[in-house]
Amino acid sequence: MKNPKASRRAAAASSALGAALLCAALAGPTHGAEIDRAVLPAPPGLNHGAAIAELRSGALLVCWYSGRHEEDRSVRILCSRGAGDGSAWSAPWTAVAPGEQAIGATAPSKSLGNVTLTALPDGRIWMIYGVIQSRLWPLIGEVCRNWACARIDARVSADEGRTWAPAHRLVDIGGALPRAELRPFDGGWLGPFYEENQQRVLIADIAFDGPRARVRAYWPLDGWKLIQPSLVAQRDGRFRAYFRDQRRRGVYTARFDARRGVWTGVSRTNLPNPGAAVDAFGDGAGRYVLVYNPSAKHRDRLALARSADGAYFAPGCDLATPADGGGAYPSVIRGHDGAWRVVYSSGHKSEIRFVRFTSRWLDECFDRKG
Repeated sequence: MKNPKASRRAAAASSALGAALLCAALAGPTHGAEIDRAVLPAPPGLNHGAAIAELRSGALLVCWYSGRHEEDRSVRILCSRGAGDGSAWSAPWTAVAPGEQAIGATAPSKSLGNVTLTALPDGRIWMIYGVIQSRLWPLIGEVCRNWACARIDARVSADEGRTWAPAHRLVDIGGALPRAELRPFDGGWLGPFYEENQQRVLIADIAFDGPRARVRAYWPLDGWKLIQPSLVAQRDGRFRAYFRDQRRRGVYTARFDARRGVWTGVSRTNLPNPGAAVDAFGDGAGRYVLVYNPSAKHRDRLALARSADGAYFAPGCDLATPADGGGAYPSVIRGHDGAWRVVYSSGHKSEIRFVRFTSRWLDECFDRKG
């Protein structure tokens, strides 16, 4: 005969185990599963504008700007090295110190900004990043206090980001800044830049020649008040671009034909935008996936959306929620193992977070939402 108390205890234990497993599933699997998460080591204060690259060794490199607050003289660019699944990260080191002056610049930097990383097949890593160029006037002092005085610098590392060659000025247009990843094209690279002053997008044709990077051409997108482009290669050889909308009407998109240097078809998607950066990638099956803030006002969530035509998107899973500090400024790459890695700032720009997910998790994400 069964013991009723023992049966109740067993049932309670089974229920508790089930609840624990459910909580663990909702919180996210452990490292090596379909989705991995981590918080990178970072000092107190501002930590924002991160970029990620996969190294030839399979390790990851993440770099971002850090300081007391945005546009401050204390800001430097830090880097951290991590395992391919994000399970372990090194203490951050300084890659770009405050007050450096790039070769070709007319003045030292007053502050530093957004970072992009590009891993070349030969193992070199290029860092392209924003600076606020200093301008000191007699009796007045510093007059360049914000991104209106931005420029773009570049430097290269031959040892997976441990040390960097001296920086040189890449783009000397007032208010110019980088944001999203460069895309390979026709033996060179396309740099999705923007001008803070003009509130317009610039696509730059960039060549990496030995220790130098140089811009061979620019193609501006005028008249739309859109910034921070992210590029996705289409199967027809053109690129689909997605933009941050300062007017907070929504995520905008356009096509760019790099062979002709022509922009076409600017339109608004069905996704909201709170005046925040987005990033985009192709899922390998001809569809577009956007990492974005699903709100017209807030950055308290970071989510995925997917589209077959690049214009109308179906919502997917959250990558960040208010419970873990929200998220903003995503940067995404696909690793050699086929999984995607995303870094973003969280906790009101106070920390850098990492998430890795597989194609299987991505498909299940949209299947659950559908």
